[in-house]
Amino acid sequence: MRLALRIEVATEAGVREGVPALLRLLDEYQIQASFCISLGPDYSSYPFSDSLPDWLRQRLPVSYIGRKQRDILLSIDKAGHDIGIAPYTAAEWRLDAAYKTPEWVHAEVTRAVDSFTDLYSKKPRFYGALGWQTNANLLAEEELLELDFASDVRGRHAFFPELQGVSSRCPQIPTTLPLLDELLIQPDINYENVHQFLYADCQRVLPNGEVFTLNAEREGRQLLPIFEKLLVMWKGGQWELRSLTDLFKQIDVSQLNRHLIGWAPADDGDHYLATQSAVVE
Repeated sequence: MRLALRIEVATEAGVREGVPALLRLLDEYQIQASFCISLGPDYSSYPFSDSLPDWLRQRLPVSYIGRKQRDILLSIDKAGHDIGIAPYTAAEWRLDAAYKTPEWVHAEVTRAVDSFTDLYSKKPRFYGALGWQTNANLLAEEELLELDFASDVRGRHAFFPELQGVSSRCPQIPTTLPLLDELLIQPDINYENVHQFLYADCQRVLPNGEVFTLNAEREGRQLLPIFEKLLVMWKGGQWELRSLTDLFKQIDVSQLNRHLIGWAPADDGDHYLATQSAVVE
């Protein structure tokens, strides 16, 4: 049984505190993971950062993750992990990515690619949209960049995506498992038993294996002990833990179907998540 680890990195605190802790843990258990890294401005230190209006955000002093945390970010690559790009401006993407114009998305993706290339001296090979927020313009950009794959949505298996009449030949590898934070808001689930509920969700057979998403800001800090419990259970259960790229290498792209991308309500009921939907005949 295969399981890929998809790690979102979207704040300075996540890089500064979460990434080193995750790297130490992954090294201890000899596991390779995939990091989706946001390299642009970080507004997370401001109150209500995810809902700041554009006019205010543009006037606030801010540091840039790719410049401020360069050494730690480079250490991910030195440790041999899989690295891809996430949205350049994490806060704005999470707020209303679904409604952004083609021009805005193109500029956002271009800045992300340029910053990644400057930092790592190579082109990114995959994209991971933060919080499963996406739009048709992003699908077009991913195809133009000739990425190996993207991981922007929730779902059950790899597919070619279509959204609002735009289709892409860049395969999607969706997240298949819930977040720890999503489980923790459910009745009878707490910090002591959440790892058992997540592990129980893995007891099935999916075509390409499971994909678990974690956040450097959460699993790299407060939830790190829970993540370690999961690693122990997965390793003890003979799971093959790997990166998204390793998972992708096992997929026969010629056999993938095209699926629509739809929207499903998040467990907290406050927003919607991009989700693999009906197959396109």
